[in-house]
Amino acid sequence: MPSSILVGDVGGTNCRLALAERTALGTIELHHSERFSVKHYQHFHDVVREYLISKKVKPKQAAFAFAGPKFDNEIRMTNVDWIVSENDLINEFGFSKAVVLNDFVAMANGATVIPDDGFEILISGKVNYNKPVAVLGPGTGLGVSCILPGRPPRIISTEGGHSSFSPQSEIEISILNYWQKKIGYVSSETLISGPGLFRVYSGLCSILGKPTVCTRENEIVAAAEANPNSIARQSVIIFCNVLATFAGNVAFTTGATGGVVLAGGVTRHISSFISESNFVERFQSRGHGTWFMQDIPVRIIKAHFVALYGAAAMVLTNR
Repeated sequence: MPSSILVGDVGGTNCRLALAERTALGTIELHHSERFSVKHYQHFHDVVREYLISKKVKPKQAAFAFAGPKFDNEIRMTNVDWIVSENDLINEFGFSKAVVLNDFVAMANGATVIPDDGFEILISGKVNYNKPVAVLGPGTGLGVSCILPGRPPRIISTEGGHSSFSPQSEIEISILNYWQKKIGYVSSETLISGPGLFRVYSGLCSILGKPTVCTRENEIVAAAEANPNSIARQSVIIFCNVLATFAGNVAFTTGATGGVVLAGGVTRHISSFISESNFVERFQSRGHGTWFMQDIPVRIIKAHFVALYGAAAMVLTNR
């Protein structure tokens, strides 16, 4: 595959690399996708080197999406001590072009091209990219970006996940107080993320005086599915509600009248519980601001590898 480019989606926990190419029909195809555990590598370059050696390929171009903000031509990851620059990638691996970008810029870019069957509808309506559209979602952290109208659309990355957590019920206030005593500042990401789900659960267990049976996020979701009366189930419902509040806050802040798109693996894992929560009410019921929210559609990305497709499109569309 001499025309393939190297693409990557790099989060705080996992890194996925693949080769991408544009087909004769104009679509983007991924090949040889492989996942790596971030904690096993000292630097991102080590991951790239291992992948290229194992696949015996030397792509000429590359595009990588990272969970962190971009400054000039480098990314500084939020939850991993990695700094990755375009110049260093070019010098190290001989790429003629290397692009680094925020993962939710890539996610937003991918969201504009995947078909309708790649989404699950939470609040009806067609996402309108002729108006601002917010793309957000929990993973190891909490990513937020905004798609602005234009041809091609302009995508703004943000660090909105670090905004203050906003509780809207007595139990959420209690969870906030619990974590404030432990860590001080409680951001939205503190509780609305993969690790955040565990913090909601462990905080709730402490508040209710119950033992912490689950030790990881996936165990919480499994326990919630198994027992409707469990603290795990209550924790996941609370998580859905606070995600709805945050999504609505982002819609207000970005003026996302074109729609809100929820992304990330955590969102997919808890999506079956959303109908049991107060998601729609928490998103739409905003006092004097309710009128603004009533016609905003909300969707969940159900398709996989969207950030990889979005990263690939950043390079392949410019050929």
